[in-house]
Amino acid sequence: MKGEYLKPWLNELITCTLCGYCKNVCPPFDEILWDGTSARGRNILAYGMLTGEIQADESVAQRIYECTMCGDCERRCPSKVKVPQIVRAARAELVDMGLAFPGQIMLAENVMASGNIFGDREVMLPKQAGEVRVFIGCQFLARPNKVKKYLKILEMIGFKPKVQEEICCGFPLVSLGFVHKFEEHKKRLAGMLAKEPTITFCPTCTVFLKEEYGIPTRHFLQAVAEKLPADKVKKLELTVTYHDPCDLARGAKVVEEPRRVLAAIGAEVKEMPKSKNTTRCCGGGGGILSSNEQLSAQLARNRVRQAMATGAKTIVTSCATCEQTLKKGATSLAEAGEGDIVVRDVADLVWDALRSAGA
Repeated sequence: MKGEYLKPWLNELITCTLCGYCKNVCPPFDEILWDGTSARGRNILAYGMLTGEIQADESVAQRIYECTMCGDCERRCPSKVKVPQIVRAARAELVDMGLAFPGQIMLAENVMASGNIFGDREVMLPKQAGEVRVFIGCQFLARPNKVKKYLKILEMIGFKPKVQEEICCGFPLVSLGFVHKFEEHKKRLAGMLAKEPTITFCPTCTVFLKEEYGIPTRHFLQAVAEKLPADKVKKLELTVTYHDPCDLARGAKVVEEPRRVLAAIGAEVKEMPKSKNTTRCCGGGGGILSSNEQLSAQLARNRVRQAMATGAKTIVTSCATCEQTLKKGATSLAEAGEGDIVVRDVADLVWDALRSAGA
């Protein structure tokens, strides 16, 4: 039924006063400078789709799918309009109209066929018995060495991680508008996971498993911050800038724990102006990588330039997608002669600090 997904958001849509405060914090708008690429513009498009005043076509789909779903517009909005939720609903309408992008359709089919976003049917879960369940997530399952490191760190600081069968949390399906597929997928995952305390590696999984499945989650860095033994780490004596992943900072509201961990291992943090709950998307969020790769790359370069401006020579982050996207941005700027900066996972530094101390 046309409007099925947007109709519940009518009050939110008419609550928007079109003040435009959201434009100041919208990464795609900053780059494109067309109103349709701002949160306000997407509200107008969604309202038009709902009332029939705007006929959805590929140009409308382009604007709706250019949202990074970073959520900074909702933080900045005086009326707290839930723009990311509206975008999800608008995307669901677009999927039903056959206006999803080929890359997004492929990603959804991958999840349904293989249980992960990469379509890897041979993915090897490092199942092991333990006391605290760990949910690894698609992005990490594609990086087995990183998973080994994360699990080893947890063991070194006193956890006994338990790894069981899992599939994608399903957020990519919801965020891209594949609602029907998600409902089917959700039943599969819910049947695998008991509602027990869970440590997650991916910030998005941290938020989504809690909100959608009612599972008490905490991110890996929260666990590290709790148990990292101050007397068993070697101070690294380096200066970094920390990129807050949007889902971790604004979604899970985890902003102090990463900084406590960095301080404990001797890493001084030079803050970017847009940090903590005002962090700026790296260009990897909201499925933009599958709808506008060029825009994603530009957003990554913008974020890396903000990091370079702090004077730090290293960006650290705590999201596999952010790490990958920022590395591409840093490489692009280095090739253009704009400077060099290294991108690393906070876990890599924790590993160095623990290993160097012989923990």
